[in-house]
Amino acid sequence: MLVAMTRTPTSIRSVFARRLKACRVDQGLSQRALGVLVGLPEDVAGVRINRYERAVHNCDIETAQRIASVLGVSVAYLYAETDDLAELLRQFSRMSAKEQEALLANVRRKAT
Repeated sequence: MLVAMTRTPTSIRSVFARRLKACRVDQGLSQRALGVLVGLPEDVAGVRINRYERAVHNCDIETAQRIASVLGVSVAYLYAETDDLAELLRQFSRMSAKEQEALLANVRRKAT
């Protein structure tokens, strides 16, 4: 008898929240400092980042782009649905253009 393995779906807001917090902590930034670096008003910068990290509020795409830029990751990394995909995106972005092209050509060969 086959039993279907189901995963509890995780909201994209929760994925973003978890990755945002992990990146911020890895970089040693406070919530307020990150908020200020991405251009949020100083009086609400920390609160806004806190609400994104707790998945209380959605982050608009323009702010997500600024956050990703400040943290040195891609927007896709912040929203990647699995940890493996997120890690793949992170490592891929660290490769040179030539290495990226070679890896992508290899993946295409294997996928066909």
